[in-house]
Amino acid sequence: MTGTLAQQSSAVDPAVYREVMGHYPTGVAVVTGFDGDQPVGMVVGTFSAVSLDPPLVAFMPTERSRTYARLANSPTYCINVLAHDQLDLCRRMAVPRDDKFDGVDWTLSADGAPMLTDAVAHIHCMPQAAVPAGDHLIVLCDVRGMEVSRPVTPLLFFQGGYGGFSPRGMAAKGDADLIAAVRLADPARPHIERLAQQLECEAAVLVGLNEDELTTAMSSYGGCASMRERLGDRIPLMPPLGEAYIAGQSPEVVEHWLAKASSQEPEVLQRYRQRLDVVAARGAALAMIAPGGEAAYRELHEAMQEYSSGELTPARERAVRAVVARMSRFFATVDLTDEELYDVGSVVVPVHNPEGDISMVVRLTQLPRGVSGRTVKGWISRLKQAAGSIENELRGNGGAEQLHDYRAWYPSDFPM
Repeated sequence: MTGTLAQQSSAVDPAVYREVMGHYPTGVAVVTGFDGDQPVGMVVGTFSAVSLDPPLVAFMPTERSRTYARLANSPTYCINVLAHDQLDLCRRMAVPRDDKFDGVDWTLSADGAPMLTDAVAHIHCMPQAAVPAGDHLIVLCDVRGMEVSRPVTPLLFFQGGYGGFSPRGMAAKGDADLIAAVRLADPARPHIERLAQQLECEAAVLVGLNEDELTTAMSSYGGCASMRERLGDRIPLMPPLGEAYIAGQSPEVVEHWLAKASSQEPEVLQRYRQRLDVVAARGAALAMIAPGGEAAYRELHEAMQEYSSGELTPARERAVRAVVARMSRFFATVDLTDEELYDVGSVVVPVHNPEGDISMVVRLTQLPRGVSGRTVKGWISRLKQAAGSIENELRGNGGAEQLHDYRAWYPSDFPM
């Protein structure tokens, strides 16, 4: 029997092992201690409760881990359970470098181990045994004390990606934020209905849900345009999507957007920055359909529909984001020439709220193809006029109060 099990184990492809086990989410913790007088931290997704009597916990580093080789010199440990908003700290602690604690907030525990500030919980323990287990070690630890330090949702690792946890009981928030978004966008209704009918296209209002998403709060259709923009559809704010919403925003907002680009190569980020400058100067963002690009543009639309489903695993979300990244060519800067013909995928213009910030955009899609640059300029002008009218109504019809009510839906301590 033992031989059979060994043969079965050796027959498992490592890639299959990772794929299957990746469907089981794990929490993320940082084990901290000292190697001499140097603080040491190691990110683990293998932290586990072991025994209640006596209280034991365990974590499982790889047998060849150089970080654990240093951590093994520490007489005491602190297990720091990371919060959903500590991804940057997680990434810093995961890098094998001697200065990873530089600029990190921590204090010394009563047992003499580093305690990371703002972690969900701290478990204070002493190593008891390190048991070999294949290519890993099972490090058993005797718990000496523990506390919940910050009762928020934890950071999770799932299918190669990090994220937070949203309990089913919080699902109603999705309805609430949509209702608030629709209320905020209500002054735009007559303007987008008029645009859709006059330009024979789809016109929509997209409202910022949070720093990572827009949602469709209103849409209208004219001519041969069909219902593609569903109420509540969500669009990720990641390059190149969301340019009209991001251009002109604070440097912090711009950098957060750029950090989600599929490539962080300096020349790629510089192209996005230049594009934002053009959009801010023009006051509108254009997406063009290149010759033969109809199929690719449909692929982008389908990817957005899948994203809006809200059912994406991290693996599928990465696939969707890869599609978005491939579509950057549709968003290249174009200098419109009056007599040249263009196929325009979308025209987007920002709408400023009574406080002067951008909280929504108006967008035209399903536009007639093969139109002159002069016609496209006319569309931009019409859309800007509509945006200006919406801004005037927001200032005069309780828009500030609506904006306050809308923002009140987002004091949550978990990521949407």
